[in-house]
Amino acid sequence: MGNKSSKLEIAEKYLPWIWTLCFIAIGGYYLVSENSDMLFMAQEKSHFYGSQVFFNECMQLPGGLLSYAGSFLTQFFYVPTLGSAMLIALWLILAFVIKFAFRVKATFLPLAFVVPSLLLISVIDLGYWLYYMKYVGYFFAPTLGFILVALWAWVRLKKKGLWTVLLALTYPLFGFYSLLAMAVTALCGVKGTHGTEEKLHTAHGKWYVMNVALPLVLSLATPILWYRFYSELALERAWTAGLPQFAAEEAVSWTLELPFIFAVVWLLAMALPVPVKIESPMKRISCFVLVALITVFAIDTANFDNYNYHAEMRMYRAAENFDWDEVLHESAKLPGDATREMVILKNIALFNKGTAGTQFFHYNNMGEKPYVRDSLKVHMVQTAAPLLYLHHGKTNFSTRWCIENSVEFGYNYDNLKVLALCALVNGEYKLARKYIDILSNTIYQNKWAERYLPATSRPSMLSEKNVDKYYPELANIVELQGHMGSVLDGDNGIPEMYLINYFSHSMNKDSKYFQEMTLDYALVQKDIQLFWPRFMQYAVLNADKDMPMHYQEAAYLYGKLEPQSMDISRMPFDKHQIVERYDRFNQTAQSLLNSGMTSPQVGETMKPTFGDTFWWFYFFCRDITSY
Repeated sequence: MGNKSSKLEIAEKYLPWIWTLCFIAIGGYYLVSENSDMLFMAQEKSHFYGSQVFFNECMQLPGGLLSYAGSFLTQFFYVPTLGSAMLIALWLILAFVIKFAFRVKATFLPLAFVVPSLLLISVIDLGYWLYYMKYVGYFFAPTLGFILVALWAWVRLKKKGLWTVLLALTYPLFGFYSLLAMAVTALCGVKGTHGTEEKLHTAHGKWYVMNVALPLVLSLATPILWYRFYSELALERAWTAGLPQFAAEEAVSWTLELPFIFAVVWLLAMALPVPVKIESPMKRISCFVLVALITVFAIDTANFDNYNYHAEMRMYRAAENFDWDEVLHESAKLPGDATREMVILKNIALFNKGTAGTQFFHYNNMGEKPYVRDSLKVHMVQTAAPLLYLHHGKTNFSTRWCIENSVEFGYNYDNLKVLALCALVNGEYKLARKYIDILSNTIYQNKWAERYLPATSRPSMLSEKNVDKYYPELANIVELQGHMGSVLDGDNGIPEMYLINYFSHSMNKDSKYFQEMTLDYALVQKDIQLFWPRFMQYAVLNADKDMPMHYQEAAYLYGKLEPQSMDISRMPFDKHQIVERYDRFNQTAQSLLNSGMTSPQVGETMKPTFGDTFWWFYFFCRDITSY
């Protein structure tokens, strides 16, 4: 019996270290392995400028210093492993400061990790709110704030009384976290000196006034005292300034605020500790393991692991880097339907590689809306429109949405890079230099800026005859933009439908690239009258090349459906891939329909054999809703 007890005590001794290592591993797995693409996008959608102007912008609301510091640290997610290591290190600091501040015994160490675990959940559960959140420095600022609260709880064990008044002066710097520190001080005071050996009878009169009543009153009054100094602060937000808020248009997500609410409640509860004595080592170990398992379960459940959400970000990053092979690789391995943004990115990759005519329908074209867990309505104009318009040569539209999104959600590195490229392609070199100079003064974006900086002083580098030599990745954009004109009409906030309508109704006899895009989008429209003029124009411009299979498929199908629209009897269709395969397609479809299958069922049945054809797309790719 004694030997068993001894083993349990040894196990109990090492459990805290095991749990600490487990938390590091859990944090690394969910941040790096599961969400590295999201973390990279997070820094792309953030910004930090080491200027007085940016600092002043952060300080326009209480808690500005935390936002400023959080923005600085977010940059390091450019290397997700590095940024994650920094964030996990801060969570470890927070856990052990909580342990010492509230005198958590090693046996109950997982209790000290509850707040860090909730902060981990707040990161991995963010989802598409990443694009709609206005909180600056979100990924690090709350962690820094809770560290300050825990440090204050530790320090106040020795520094009592009027020291609490200092917290009221830090409200502009730390916002809500200064108020939370006051509340923790008040609750600690209720229990005398919270863990010291001073007798409880000292907790009377002056003690209660200085250590309970004063911090409690200050926590309620401080926001009112400071409110008049802030022109952009609503009074109802004065007590929670510095805490993230999730609201966009008509959507409000309370679930994403729960980790912060629970973290606050947990810290306040720990300020009023209830003495817990568990004599049995086995029971203590069981409690330890139970809390650890609940924590792991909560983290795993909260993780936003929708496949398309992450694949979309990877495709977007590849498109930013003009890595079209990677875009197509991600599109090819999708386990189900893509989002409409992913479909457009796939189209852009095929356009740039010159393989749209042979591979356009080899990939998933069905499309679906982004997956969300709440009432958030995701719109492509916020997630990707500037980049999509840029690669279609619509630089005015791209600039327009960059500016609108920046006004609404703040400037970020992603928008600045798109704005710089638009300005270069438009010939606005001074404006491009302005954006590039901003990016040059960053830790990780400076290499990108260095590449395009020479073009601001040497416009000839972007001329049609030189762009292939200096900036080949921009050649197609330059060619398209040269045929666009400067008209800026309306897209009604739906960029996909605008691009499809614009290009399918356009014609261009001077640009093979432009004309092929008009033909491809005419196929997407499934409009026979739009197709034939663009098909004939494409044939004239590419008379020296074989007609790509998808264009043959469309011409053969339309000729069969509406013989009066075009005589296809003399067109040299491929015998095996077009004529004979279409006959098999038609016979199979008729046979399945006659067997009693519905049209969607027929489509699913035929997809493995004919899903790579325009015919399958024409008949079975239906009810697509853009956003």
